[in-house]
Amino acid sequence: MGPAPGTETAIDGNTPVGVGGWLLVYVCGSIPFLLVHSAGLSGWLLDYAIWLLVAIFLLLASPLALILLKSPRAPRWNVVAMWVVALVITLRAAAVPFNLETEGAVQRRSPEEWVAAIAILVTIVVGSLAWATIWTAYFRRSLRVRNTFRRPEADA
Repeated sequence: MGPAPGTETAIDGNTPVGVGGWLLVYVCGSIPFLLVHSAGLSGWLLDYAIWLLVAIFLLLASPLALILLKSPRAPRWNVVAMWVVALVITLRAAAVPFNLETEGAVQRRSPEEWVAAIAILVTIVVGSLAWATIWTAYFRRSLRVRNTFRRPEADA
């Protein structure tokens, strides 16, 4: 039996559904991405306390669990979480020059060190914004996402 009439299908004739394809790439790619961001945020708050890093990671990764559970709310929660992470990491990056711990070091840093530090921070911010933009477009346009997270009443 094939897909229902009028249903869009993949190249091989099957309807893409489930945690596979680009959705699986998103889930797997989000883990190291969120670990790096969790480390940055834990350092902002409490000097890289491991328990805080784990807590922040679990909080940021919780929308991924919704994907694995195939919750109809997964797409929305993941998009919101990506933009919250991008905003918070942007604030974190912007705060680096004003951090009290770096105040004494500011006088000892050369212009080349500042250029390197700012380049790293800009790369992190641009990467976060690009990640959120690309995956937001995917979640909004993907047939797989639509089929996997369709609300039960949408089938009626």
